Amino acid sequence: MKTSKTPTCPFCGRYITKPTYLPIGFSDLEAGICECGSVYVCDVTGYNRGTAFVEALLIACAGDWNLAWDLEVDEDYKEIWIENYDLESHSILPPSEKVRGVLCFLKLADEIRELKTSKLKKILNKSNKDKNIPQVEKRKLRKKELEELIKRDDIPSLIAYHIAEPLNLNVFQKLLYHPDNIFRKKAIVALGKVTQKLADIYPEKVRELLKRLIYASADSAASAWGALEAVGEIIRNTEDRYSIFIDNLLAFMNYSEYRPYVLYALYRITEKNPQIFKKYRYLKLLNYIEGASPEIQGLILKIFDNLNSKEISFYLNEIDP
Repeated sequence: MKTSKTPTCPFCGRYITKPTYLPIGFSDLEAGICECGSVYVCDVTGYNRGTAFVEALLIACAGDWNLAWDLEVDEDYKEIWIENYDLESHSILPPSEKVRGVLCFLKLADEIRELKTSKLKKILNKSNKDKNIPQVEKRKLRKKELEELIKRDDIPSLIAYHIAEPLNLNVFQKLLYHPDNIFRKKAIVALGKVTQKLADIYPEKVRELLKRLIYASADSAASAWGALEAVGEIIRNTEDRYSIFIDNLLAFMNYSEYRPYVLYALYRITEKNPQIFKKYRYLKLLNYIEGASPEIQGLILKIFDNLNSKEISFYLNEIDP
């Protein structure tokens, strides 16, 4: 009777650990690194072998695309495929139509691997610094589950679930329109902390979220509640990686109904990274002081205070006491 067996590295014969998410690569395939230095990537369907191979090659090269595309098979690296792998049980099963998963093993030539070992270790060690982030299953959370995590301020779990399944950002976006203002602000702050981690792993996913938030705010049929403030919170927590979206925020200042949201977003950005905003047309905000509500005037004053900008002094007489 054929039985399952624990997978081993075809290059050294050691047992391998179950593939998991690694903070390097370009796809969302699970992967691992053997003690001998070989890299393995799991394709649970068996239909994404090309993606699995490229992922293994990129991980082995520590994210160096230029090096990866210059390498020659057999001369610079060797690849071996293991069939009938089941990720859930982490085992090699007897041939079956139901089990089509594969493991792609790739090992660089010794001299090339030695050049990249140090950089690869630094990348992996950087991701392991935050020991509070738990291991969670890859799944899309229900709206209620995400809401409870935010209410409990369980940031480590929020980060973990979004790393495991970036599509949870779509669920998170819906909570930005929550009718409770206090909860909405709490959700916005939580999103900023989640994207701070996620930007290093799935930068395009964060960029796509920012675009959706901007488009949603511009949609006359949608509410801008939380969206523009969330854009500011993401920029605040990701240094200057997405600061290009500040121009989009400033464009909304032309519409009075959006100004409180924009100014709050800019206030949050300048509170942490004032130099980022100084690269943009920040003096434009002075045009909105005269005749504005106390809320608008106060936010502009706080922004310029964060910027340590003296230009505001000339306009202080225009601000209502």
